[in-house]
Amino acid sequence: MVAPDWQNIPNASDHLKWYQNKGTIKLNFFLSVIFVGMFLNGYDGSLISGLQSSDYWNEDLNYPEGARLGLLNAIGYISGFLVGPVITYIDEQWGRRWGIRFYGVTILVGAVIGCIAGASGASGNAGYGLFLAGRFIIGLGLTSFLMTSLAVVQEITHPRTREVIAASWNSYYILGNVIAAWVVFGCSYITSSWNWRIPYMIQVPIALYLLIAVQFVPETPRFLMDKGRVDECFDFLVEYHGNGNRQDPLVLFEFEEMKEAIAMEKEAKAQKWSIILKDRSNRHRLGLTLLMTFLTNLSGNSIIYFYYTIVFDSVGITDATTQTGINAGLAFFTWFCQLGAVWTGKYIGRRKIILWVWAFLLFSLVGLCASSGVYYKTENGNTSAGIATVALVWIYLGFFNFACPILYSYPAEIQTYSMRSKGLLIWSTVQQFQGAYVVFVDAIALDAIGYKYYAVYMPLVIIQFALAYFCKPPLPLFMLVYGADLITRYGRDERLHARGDCDCLR
Repeated sequence: MVAPDWQNIPNASDHLKWYQNKGTIKLNFFLSVIFVGMFLNGYDGSLISGLQSSDYWNEDLNYPEGARLGLLNAIGYISGFLVGPVITYIDEQWGRRWGIRFYGVTILVGAVIGCIAGASGASGNAGYGLFLAGRFIIGLGLTSFLMTSLAVVQEITHPRTREVIAASWNSYYILGNVIAAWVVFGCSYITSSWNWRIPYMIQVPIALYLLIAVQFVPETPRFLMDKGRVDECFDFLVEYHGNGNRQDPLVLFEFEEMKEAIAMEKEAKAQKWSIILKDRSNRHRLGLTLLMTFLTNLSGNSIIYFYYTIVFDSVGITDATTQTGINAGLAFFTWFCQLGAVWTGKYIGRRKIILWVWAFLLFSLVGLCASSGVYYKTENGNTSAGIATVALVWIYLGFFNFACPILYSYPAEIQTYSMRSKGLLIWSTVQQFQGAYVVFVDAIALDAIGYKYYAVYMPLVIIQFALAYFCKPPLPLFMLVYGADLITRYGRDERLHARGDCDCLR
């Protein structure tokens, strides 16, 4: 039996402006709390690359380079391995908010410890050790937040807006990059160690707000349903998806679909880890999840994101203010690219976006290798080659960020409820492992072979392009109101096609 097309089911939000819908206003506040956390994640993620241009930061940390610099970036990924299984258990047993609370605490503690580095009696190697310890603590929380926030966004968002909201999730990370880049740029004029301490300490008040605001975010309806708190689940849907109307047709449809899906999963004992490999559709979900991490981490973007100062140094752009200024402008540009992708992606098709983007990534890497090589081999440098390198950096990151809404929202979209925490644990673990590897190795390789290192990523990008090209049935767009909970046979369930939910990465 084919279920009705949910997009045509009447809902309280259909004929109201957003400011007239009390449920939507409250729901948007809850989502804003999650997005503040993602903003903080992006702010922190951009700091280390920006601080590398500060002479005072380098002096306070005893001039880290090579493996020592790589470890500063990698340690956050490494610490993430430790908390993944614990956060998965907490998410499933006690609720989604605990992972966000833990994240806020780690940011507070880690930022304070990091700022002590270089203070009286804590400079040189001692300063490096303190800063490294702070990064380790922050990394614990980042993994916790990524796993939890993805699930919360997918599970509380109104089905009418879920596609856009989920796709915009990572854009707040880039917005954090933007603000961090401009703060570092502004503070570069300060002639003391406060030129790096101020940007670092700004994390503290944001984390405090997050810790307070998350107390007002309710548990997700799917968690409530899974725990047998059926009335609370229905009340959530009525208040936030139906604007208080207990007879709202879409709310009733969501509720019944959710109840049916979770009941089916429990009957099939889908909560067991073994189902990931035993069930064909779950194996396919796992493969697609791993593909997203491969595309995200091993395409060369880590060179620019984490070591843009080294990239610019290699083509004669060595002034700290110039470097941070270029990065600030680049951060704004990539943010607009992500926003553009959020609003246009559904019209273009996901598969087309990835194929076109990866073609331009290959072009950019070839160009970066060539322009940097020309500068290196030209006596006294080549100004044109340096300018070309900067332009290619912008082209590369612009296209990469156009694909990011797909790369980050997709792993959560395709999971069933009972598999979501487990699937996101796998995604997060692989993401952390790959991230730790590339940022550590990148620093060593750039120090050893310089611009030639771009060539290492070229064959990887070609392989990624081929995988995306031959992955024709999915990358589908599963609307979580029912899609991810019922999808089988590689996204070809007749019920989904009848409802028009499968994008199939055209």
